[in-house]
Amino acid sequence: MLNMMAVKISLQHSRKEAMQFALGVALVVLPQAYIAILFTAHLRENPILITVIQKVTAVVFLVLSGYFLYLSKKEKKQITTENNPRKNTFWSGVALAVLNMFSVPFYCGVATSLDMLGWFSFQQATICWFVIGSAIGTLLLLFVYASFAKLIQKRATTLSKNMNIILSILTGVLGIFTLIAAYF
Repeated sequence: MLNMMAVKISLQHSRKEAMQFALGVALVVLPQAYIAILFTAHLRENPILITVIQKVTAVVFLVLSGYFLYLSKKEKKQITTENNPRKNTFWSGVALAVLNMFSVPFYCGVATSLDMLGWFSFQQATICWFVIGSAIGTLLLLFVYASFAKLIQKRATTLSKNMNIILSILTGVLGIFTLIAAYF
């Protein structure tokens, strides 16, 4: 969602506005990644919580699956290019990043995976590098999306027509697998 918003802002306004949006998003990633690391460390010590989280996550994925299926039925409209300066794109980035409910679980998953591979330790220096790297990586990725917005718009027309149905299937499958994992 955030990467497509960067594309949209770049197309409708300017690359500079998209970069302000990206900066807002990246600044929110700093505390989100840190919270995710703390949460992951806490989960390592309390495995019972994992089962509860799996059940809640399964419900959330299934609800999202229905929502994306509903959206897939609605009519799509093409993003148009305008050159209107938009104020508060930085704060739009902050607000949308705060509302992004997938970032903390994503960083929990990344930290868990890195820990299982032996590439991560829950020491303060490692945590700081992880958090800073996450924010810089987010900023650079959103910059790439904003820089190639016109190319992405041309190539993504077919994909965007089917994106909600793809997301519906993906979240539905994730919901079912998570539900199965929670009970077995």
